[in-house]
Amino acid sequence: MSEHQIDIADMQCWVFRMAQSKWGMTAADSSALFKKYGIFGFISECYDILHLNGYACVLHDVETLLKNRGVSM
Repeated sequence: MSEHQIDIADMQCWVFRMAQSKWGMTAADSSALFKKYGIFGFISECYDILHLNGYACVLHDVETLLKNRGVSM
């Protein structure tokens, strides 16, 4: 695994845990939501832009993406 891939995985883990805590969801429910809506892929594909902000901003972007897809947390 390259350093870049490790950085992406780190962001995915942090944002996942922050979302899980903020939304009061179990790890299984959060994982299902992230997988269903491609959140891990979104973070991976947009990492070069997302890493310029803090994880809280990335979580906000994830919430916006989900809301635009009709998901309420």
